[in-house]
Amino acid sequence: MSLIFIDFESTGLDTAVNLPTQAALILTDDDLVVQDEVVLFGRVPQHIVPAPDAMLVTSLTPEQLEAPRLSHLELATSIARLLASWAPATVVGFNSLRYDEELLRNFFHQTLLPPYLTSGKGFRRADVLPMLRTLAQIRPSVISIPKVDGKPVYRLGDVCRFNGIGLAEHDQHDALNDVRATIALFRLMRERAPDLIASMMENAHKSGAIRRLSAGGIVGHADFGRIVPVTALMPAPNNGASWAVADLSIDPSTYLGLSAPDLIGLMGAKGERPIRTVKANSQPMLLPWTPEVSMAATCRPEDEAVYNNRLRQIHADDGFWRNLTAALANRFADRQPSPYPEQRLYDGFPSKEDVGRAARWHELDWSARYAFGERHFQDDRLRAFSRRLVFEHAPETMTPEQWREGREWLQNRLTTTDPVPWLTLPAAIARCAELRRETVDPERLARIDVICRWLEGRLAEMVRPAQPSSG
Repeated sequence: MSLIFIDFESTGLDTAVNLPTQAALILTDDDLVVQDEVVLFGRVPQHIVPAPDAMLVTSLTPEQLEAPRLSHLELATSIARLLASWAPATVVGFNSLRYDEELLRNFFHQTLLPPYLTSGKGFRRADVLPMLRTLAQIRPSVISIPKVDGKPVYRLGDVCRFNGIGLAEHDQHDALNDVRATIALFRLMRERAPDLIASMMENAHKSGAIRRLSAGGIVGHADFGRIVPVTALMPAPNNGASWAVADLSIDPSTYLGLSAPDLIGLMGAKGERPIRTVKANSQPMLLPWTPEVSMAATCRPEDEAVYNNRLRQIHADDGFWRNLTAALANRFADRQPSPYPEQRLYDGFPSKEDVGRAARWHELDWSARYAFGERHFQDDRLRAFSRRLVFEHAPETMTPEQWREGREWLQNRLTTTDPVPWLTLPAAIARCAELRRETVDPERLARIDVICRWLEGRLAEMVRPAQPSSG
C-alpha cells in the first residue's frame, strides 16, 4: 500500500482554534520511493490571530501570511482532493495522530468537508513518534536517542541529527523539510527493525488493533514511556473504536468491587491506571507479549502465570462487568458542551442528510451559499461555519443585516477581553510585550516588532467603523 507522509505548520498549538498555514504531503510507494510531492500555502482567515510564538518558530512574516496564496477554504479543499486522489494509502506523520491529524479534522470540519476522511474507507493512519518511542524501549541498540539531563528527547530534529539524518535546526518547522526527515527516519527504523515496525503497522487500521484485542490473553501496551501487560475488556457501548483494557501488572482485587462512578474516576486518574482506554483507530502500540516485549516492560516483573491468574479473576467477576459497561457508557455523560462550534467536533456526527448538504454547499455559487446554509443545515455547527465562510469569502453576497451580524461577530471575537479558547488581538499584542522582555537577540527583537506592528494595525482596523461591500 502507498504511504502519504504529512506535516502542517499552523497558527498555533490548539488544534480546535487554529488552522494550517502550510501543508506538505509526499506520496511514496511501499518501498518509500517518492511518487509525488506537494506543498501548499494558505492565507490566514480574518477571524484567526496567529500566535507570535508560532510565527517566530516558523519564521513566517505578516506579509507571507497575507500573501495572494490559497484562501483557507481553498487550502482545505485542495488537501481533501489530494488525499482522496492518492487513496488507498496509509497517512503517516511525526506526532501526527495527536497533532496534525487533529488539526486536519478540525480544519475540514470548519470548512464543511468530511472531518474523518483519513479514518474512512481507503485509509490507514500511522505515527512515527510512538513507534520510535516503542522501538527505543524494546530494542535500544537499533536507534540512538539523545538525552538532556538524563531524560530521552524525542524531538524530530534532535533524533534525526543523532542518527545521521540531515535536518539542521534552521530547516526545522518547515513542513516539507519535516516530512522529508520523517520519511528518512521511518526508513531507518524499518531497515533496522523490520519485524517490530511491521507489527506496529498492523495496528494502522482499526481492524488490526481490534483483531489483536479481540484475541484475548496478554498483550503488550506501550504508551508514553511505559510498557505493561494488558488484556482487552470490552469496547465502549457508544464507540466501537474505544476499548477498555486492564493493566495485568496491577492486582485486580484493588478495583473489581468498585461502582460504575468509581470506575469512571479510575479511568480518568493521572499516573498509573489499572483500567485505561485505547483508541483502536489511532494506531495503539499493542504488541504480542513476547519474551522481548516482557523484558522491556516498565512494571515489576511477574511470572506469566500471575498475569493469567489475574485475567481469570477479572473474567469471573460478573458484577465488575456490569459496572464497567455502565462506566464506559456514561464516562462523558456530565461533560458540558462548549458554546463555541469549533470546540464541538466530537459532540456527535452530523446527520447523513447534513453531510450531503455540506457537499452540495461546496457546489453552489457563493450568492446562494448563505441562504442554503441557513435554510438546510440542521446541525448548528455547520450553520455557524457556513456564515463564517461566506462572510470571509463573499461578503458582497450578504444582506446589510447579515453583514452587520458578521462584522459584530468578528469584532467581538478578535477584541473581546472575556476568557475565550482562541487568541485575541489584545492578548497577542500583550504576548509580544512579554517576548520583548524575554529577548536580547537584536534580530529576534526586530521580528517581534514587525509582528507587533502588524497586530496593532489589525486591531486599529477592527475597531474602525466599516460598511458592507456593495453586491
